[in-house]
Amino acid sequence: MTEPQVCVIIAARNAARTIPVAIASALREPEVAEVVVVDDASTDDTAKVARAADGGSGRLSVIRLDVNGGPSFARNAPLASSRSPFISILDADDFFLEGRFRELFASADWDFAADNIMMIRDDAATDVSKITAPRFSADPEFLDFERFIEGNISSRRVQRGELGFLKPVISRAFLDRHG
Repeated sequence: MTEPQVCVIIAARNAARTIPVAIASALREPEVAEVVVVDDASTDDTAKVARAADGGSGRLSVIRLDVNGGPSFARNAPLASSRSPFISILDADDFFLEGRFRELFASADWDFAADNIMMIRDDAATDVSKITAPRFSADPEFLDFERFIEGNISSRRVQRGELGFLKPVISRAFLDRHG
């Protein structure tokens, strides 16, 4: 991938504490053309803090919803205005590891891809560029319905990491074909 082609959508509600790390991790990626934060009627300074996190890149926009519509509504809100060929979802309390999109786009034969999740925790380091995650196999794992359901059953005393938490990258062509 030679030019930025990804729109990162960050749904946020009362996320003033964590949104700067999420935004910085997305803007750090050269494949990202735009980051859209959708403030889902927060009662804190989420929108203000998000705008301040841009750092002059010109790639960040913030949409403020007056009525809370929930995360799905907030994630869908910017789809019509973005023209990027790929859409990526990031929660306001998560972040991307550096090089995420480079690795995902190394294999171009997909419409929907996802990888590991990195959550912002109170006890975590604030410099996400120094955090590493366990590496997965380079071979893609294809999920059928049964495996996806099994992968979403949480266990007590185990760090949450169900498959539903994965952060997808979806081709716009796939979204256009399937609505």
